[in-house]
Amino acid sequence: MATLYASDLDGTLLGPDGKLSPFSRDTINRLVEKGFPFTLATARSVASARPILAGLRLRLPCVMMNGVFLTDIATERHAAVAYIPAETARRTVDTFLAHGRPPFVYTCPAGAGIDVVYTRLLHAYEENFAAERKSRYHSFRQAPDYVIGDRTVYINGIDRPEVILPLYEAVGKIPGLAAVCYPDSYDSRYYYLETFSHTAGKWQGIRRLAAMEGFDTIVAIGDNLNDLEMLTMAHRGVAVANAQPEALRAADQVIGPNGGDGVARFLLEEAAKQGINL
Repeated sequence: MATLYASDLDGTLLGPDGKLSPFSRDTINRLVEKGFPFTLATARSVASARPILAGLRLRLPCVMMNGVFLTDIATERHAAVAYIPAETARRTVDTFLAHGRPPFVYTCPAGAGIDVVYTRLLHAYEENFAAERKSRYHSFRQAPDYVIGDRTVYINGIDRPEVILPLYEAVGKIPGLAAVCYPDSYDSRYYYLETFSHTAGKWQGIRRLAAMEGFDTIVAIGDNLNDLEMLTMAHRGVAVANAQPEALRAADQVIGPNGGDGVARFLLEEAAKQGINL
């Protein structure tokens, strides 16, 4: 059997400081060089992940933005893109606005690169979110209104749970749309709500990648609520010790915490079982 290992980033592979430790980076690079099949499954876009993953040399495409993209992080080329139909995207934006929560709307206009539009920033947390990303994306800008076409890939918002959770319930009723809602790994006072095509999702992306690359077994590693499906559906679901309680319950196995390079140490153990020793 050929097994694919896929790990979440924030709260899982990355440490509590949001960085990839030298030990984890070097361990994964050495494993990949020996043919160990490892990839990432993250809510981040390649633009957001690129600075964090500097020096990490992966050979397989990564599942980005909750499965919206399968992306080669070295070339930033997408092997697959899941678009939201224009009518579904328009209804989603309208639902966000009806709840007083102007979203960030992501489009992939030419099959590469990402443009992000927002109309208002409601609090300092959003302002920081936007400021960190404006220099990384093809375009990340404020506009007077949203213009929705057929190239929308992602619609998200960040706010307190009392704002986000009712909105999560509302967008969950939109046909053709998938949504995940989870606390920020670095500040649990705020929740992310991320919506995308029902053909995407971390698990769908990992399955698509496994089929493309000829893997018949999947080991998924995560920590948060947007990892629940892949932890449940994978042949083996693995949670880091610092994971949300729901993720710990969903997992088949619990490993060391992200602050102790839990994922890298787990991969070393798995590789040794396969006769791969560093």
